Amino acid sequence: MTYKILRTYLVLPALAATAVGLSMWSNVQHTPLEASSHREAPLIADDPVADNTDLYAFRDPNAADRVVVIANYIPFELPHGGPNYSTFGENVRYEVHVKNDGSTNVDDITYRFTFTRTNEDPTTFFNIRLNKQNLKTTYICEKLVDGVSQGNIITGGVVPPNNIGPRSIESPVGLGAPNYESLRTNAITTASGSGGERILCAPSDDPFFADLGAIFDLAGLRPANATDGLSRKNTHSIALSIPIQTLQKTGRAVTTAANILDSDFVIGVWASASRPQLRTFDANTGEGASGAWVQVSRLGMPLTNEVINPLGSKDAWNAASPYFEAAITDDYLSNPELGLYTADNAPVAPAAPKTAGQTFFGEAVPALNALRMQTKSLAGQPVIGPDGFDFRNQANGLSGLAGSPLVTGTAFDPTLFGPYLLVPGKPRSADIKPIFHTGVPNLPPYQLATGKTPLSTGNAAVNPLSAGKPFVNNFLPLTASGRTNPGGDMLRLNMAVPTTDRSSADFSNQGLLQAAVLGLTDPRFNANASLQFIPNMDGFPNGRRLEDAVDQIELKAIGGLVLAATGLYFDDFMPGSTSGITPKLLAEVTFTTGVEVNDTTFRSSFPYVQTPWRGTGSASGPTNVRVIPDLTVNTVMPVDAGEYNNVTVTSSGVAIFNGPIRINGTLTVQTGGVLSTRGVLATSCLPITGPGSFVLQAGATLRVCDADGIAAGGATGAIQLTGSRTFSPDASYEFNGLEPQRTGTGLPSQVRSLTVNNAAGLTLNNGGVRIVQTLALTNGNLTTSTAQLLTLLSTPTAGTALVVNTNGAVTGPAVMQRAIDPAFNAGLGYRHYSSPVSNTTLADLATPGFTPVFNQAYNTAAVPNNVTPFPTVFGYNQARVVSAANSVEAFDQGFVVPSASDPMGLLTGYTVNIGANQVVDLNGTLNNGPISRSNLTRGSQPQSGWQFLGNPYPSPLDFSQTAGVTRTNVDDAVYVFQSTGQYTGQYRSYVNGVGNPLVASMQGFFTRVSAGQTTGSFALNNAARVTTFAAAPSFNRGTSETRPLVKLRLQNSSPLIDETSVYFEQGATPAFDARFDAYKLTNSSRLNVSSIIASDELSVNGLPMLVGTVTVPLNLTVPATGSYTLNAVDLLNFGAGTLVYLLDTETGARINLAEQPTYTFKAQALNMPGRFSLRFGPAAAPLATTAAALANQVQLFPNPAHSSFTLLLPAELGRVPVTARLYNQIGQLVTQRTLAVTAAGASAQFDVSGLAPGVYSLRLTGGPAPVVKRVVVE
Repeated sequence: MTYKILRTYLVLPALAATAVGLSMWSNVQHTPLEASSHREAPLIADDPVADNTDLYAFRDPNAADRVVVIANYIPFELPHGGPNYSTFGENVRYEVHVKNDGSTNVDDITYRFTFTRTNEDPTTFFNIRLNKQNLKTTYICEKLVDGVSQGNIITGGVVPPNNIGPRSIESPVGLGAPNYESLRTNAITTASGSGGERILCAPSDDPFFADLGAIFDLAGLRPANATDGLSRKNTHSIALSIPIQTLQKTGRAVTTAANILDSDFVIGVWASASRPQLRTFDANTGEGASGAWVQVSRLGMPLTNEVINPLGSKDAWNAASPYFEAAITDDYLSNPELGLYTADNAPVAPAAPKTAGQTFFGEAVPALNALRMQTKSLAGQPVIGPDGFDFRNQANGLSGLAGSPLVTGTAFDPTLFGPYLLVPGKPRSADIKPIFHTGVPNLPPYQLATGKTPLSTGNAAVNPLSAGKPFVNNFLPLTASGRTNPGGDMLRLNMAVPTTDRSSADFSNQGLLQAAVLGLTDPRFNANASLQFIPNMDGFPNGRRLEDAVDQIELKAIGGLVLAATGLYFDDFMPGSTSGITPKLLAEVTFTTGVEVNDTTFRSSFPYVQTPWRGTGSASGPTNVRVIPDLTVNTVMPVDAGEYNNVTVTSSGVAIFNGPIRINGTLTVQTGGVLSTRGVLATSCLPITGPGSFVLQAGATLRVCDADGIAAGGATGAIQLTGSRTFSPDASYEFNGLEPQRTGTGLPSQVRSLTVNNAAGLTLNNGGVRIVQTLALTNGNLTTSTAQLLTLLSTPTAGTALVVNTNGAVTGPAVMQRAIDPAFNAGLGYRHYSSPVSNTTLADLATPGFTPVFNQAYNTAAVPNNVTPFPTVFGYNQARVVSAANSVEAFDQGFVVPSASDPMGLLTGYTVNIGANQVVDLNGTLNNGPISRSNLTRGSQPQSGWQFLGNPYPSPLDFSQTAGVTRTNVDDAVYVFQSTGQYTGQYRSYVNGVGNPLVASMQGFFTRVSAGQTTGSFALNNAARVTTFAAAPSFNRGTSETRPLVKLRLQNSSPLIDETSVYFEQGATPAFDARFDAYKLTNSSRLNVSSIIASDELSVNGLPMLVGTVTVPLNLTVPATGSYTLNAVDLLNFGAGTLVYLLDTETGARINLAEQPTYTFKAQALNMPGRFSLRFGPAAAPLATTAAALANQVQLFPNPAHSSFTLLLPAELGRVPVTARLYNQIGQLVTQRTLAVTAAGASAQFDVSGLAPGVYSLRLTGGPAPVVKRVVVE
């Protein structure tokens, strides 16, 4: 017959990912038929129709409110075994039993199935012909509650035929079905009554997987060449999908569970088959009468009757009920026969000598060498004593603790289950017996060592009886009145435990053992002892999933792995050991029998078991030809150890190599594909060998665990193929070993990305590396040197490489480049720089084509602009601003020329007049972590307080990540300069989610000490850093914009633009708010648009929540007269009752921006203060006619005024001339203007340069009511 070899050495997270919806693959070898573990007892081996082969119970991964129970019968069905194919028996009563209340000795729920076979066409020897079936099988399902029948919940249920072949199933001469799957789907039946069950009785692929031949050949395991004894074999399944509310003892929904280990949601499940005790026959009429039903097979925990019970007890065990379990079965569990093979007869240190009279056979079974149990656990530790705890057969285990005050409050408490669990001479009463017979309670010692109390200060040894991290509670003892033994063999499941995503990298065929591994070693789960879901808590022995490798799990439990997880460490944990994770523990964790997954996939939805193998398919005949397969990986797939011809990892594939892989052809990782040479277990790190070749394409990823990294040739490193090796310079490389790693000489000198995921660190030894996109220090440091230099590359349009310091740093020198995007200025221009390194000088700004000029005569010259040679490098010092003007010229006074030898300060900006074709690179130690500037000052002048800061990190900053920014007395707004010419440019601003929050690496930016303050401070940390590479990072607000907002863009035919935003938010005020507003830094390109408040222009203007009508005046400047456009690029969240108008007082235009977002106009002047305004208000706002209402809409700015002010009149004054008279404090008329009011209102400028400082009154007449406004002249 046909068998699959799945050779592997190592297991754990994600092995079963292939079991859900992945491509089937196999190495194929054909061998003679082996014995079956399913034939577990002498009598039932002769009655396969009644042989209960497997039982599964698990929470449905697709329906959180349901549990799936699968009972399989009839072992080793050959897909081609006709003409009389296997099916459910007529004279067999199949039952699935559910226990949810341990206080009674009967089933709480029973599902009873009886089957009928019908010979539809007695004239043929074929099983199927002309739409008739021999034998067609139907069934009745009866439901019992507390032993009382509730009637039949299914009558006339149909069992699909065996999957004989295409002529029998799809052909018109057969059943004419669309496909076999349709027959199976149509057979899924919803039960009647209130239970909500869905049931399928059908043939299926046998989901059990194990190297049966090796296991029963006196445990002669062959993990490197294992054979799945159930490969290409079918069985018959009874699959039930049952609501948790139906199974829970009081009918509660799982959403009411107190927590994920709620004891009220534990059930026990077992299955059985029974036959009539006596049958009489009549020669003429057939069967006449039948006697009472006798149970002939049962199954709860897998492998109990295979490897726990001895041969002489197997048939009796099959006939018994778990509610009346024979006491002898407790003894078989307390001193399991397998324990004789996991202990040495001549122990070798560190094992303890054996007790006189004991005999063990470990030396005779070398395949189980890794499973040596504890013989002196915690020996020599405080409180424990010199001998520790011995768990070999007939030893005392933990029984010496009986009666000790240490067991109070634990499961060993004599008032609880101490007498059952602590039995002298029966050491596995403490672990194997409860796992099989009562379930495991969420009580010490059955909690993980994580969080348990050390036996002494600073000691890695913990008190196993102290409270630790919970990871299991499927405790369901049988406590009916009169019982003295709470044990009974059932598959116990806590239905409150969530499911592990089958596609998750954490999913493992090691079930609850892998949950223990994660809870002990994974930082996500071992930080404290709190209850949390750990992946695979839903795995065997908490229920049983189809993917669980129960043979391995039970062998490891016999080897003491469960005990070690609770703090009863292995013998190689000595006094002074720093961790319970010892080589012995790792050896047990990585132990494998060699078969890790089923021979085919599992289905992604109910019934989860796969359709049966087809009789005419690859399972239908033996051959002795060995085939070396090709393998294509197109999803997340663990790849078991073995020999392959060609292996291709496609763009959607992630191949995880779980052991020694030999390649004869070509191993290709295509663009987008991922290859991990480290298996699903950390210690699975073996080279890829063979005569083949290796190709890592551009855009692919290689994960390397080997200490020597990768080599271009030779027998070192992760890739040791003797053919050609191609490592693309445009691929990504991740180093994820457990010991210190080197990159290896095969790492290209340039890579797309480099990741360090190794706490022991990575050292460059390939001559240095240039990174195009990302250096990710996920967990561990990268060590460089002057001979092994790290360079972060930058190009004008493809972006600049960044560093992500998650949990690591670069130790040693590095070079970071900064190229210039020429889109707005391809020539010379001012570019704002900062340093991402901590130990370089300004002289490092030099490039092969650029020599910076540091002429410090500029700093003291009477006319600095006349200095020659004119400097090309400037810093900024706000203390140099002495002008009382609120102007660009006053702002520019702060620029100062540093010295070439000055260090480039941390968090400090510099402006450099440099060509767009130059690439500055700075060499030093890359900055990381918290960086701050204090003593930021603000003088008394209108343009005081500006601070020229800079991005200090080798990655962009994102100022929307507020956790990464700390300000004291500093405005929230930041301002970034973009060069548009040799001496011109534009500023963009960001504040409170408005604008672009990104500041590129090596880029300077401005911010400002807040008004009314004299000093401030500014601090950053890594939370503000961008961690994802982008060629041109785009702005994405953390959540969608919900505030009313308009963004107005000014542009002409050139590519230059300028923008201003106005928005409304609770907490903002009409005045300048440090949290909500950004000043307008005037663009030297002279293309400017801003909104105006009393004495300032704003690029971002936050206003109070909109009430009534609000008019916001705008200021525009342009570089030349001509045609320009204002465009409302954003108009967001204004309700249907609110209109937003753009008003042009020169033309009278009133533009409804919702209907017409763009407005083109002629600029007759270069400065246009007040010509335009934005009007926000109700669609049908009443005209303001009172003096107070009109006064609120009349705008004066700036106020206080210096040389002039602008008057903006609303349209509500009516289309009649308005006279404006300005009076001084003694009532004298100073000036008078008459203004024509258009549909958009009116605006005018008043020259007050010749007026004495003081307070003036502006009186407006001619409208519906007179208006008086106060004007201050300074």
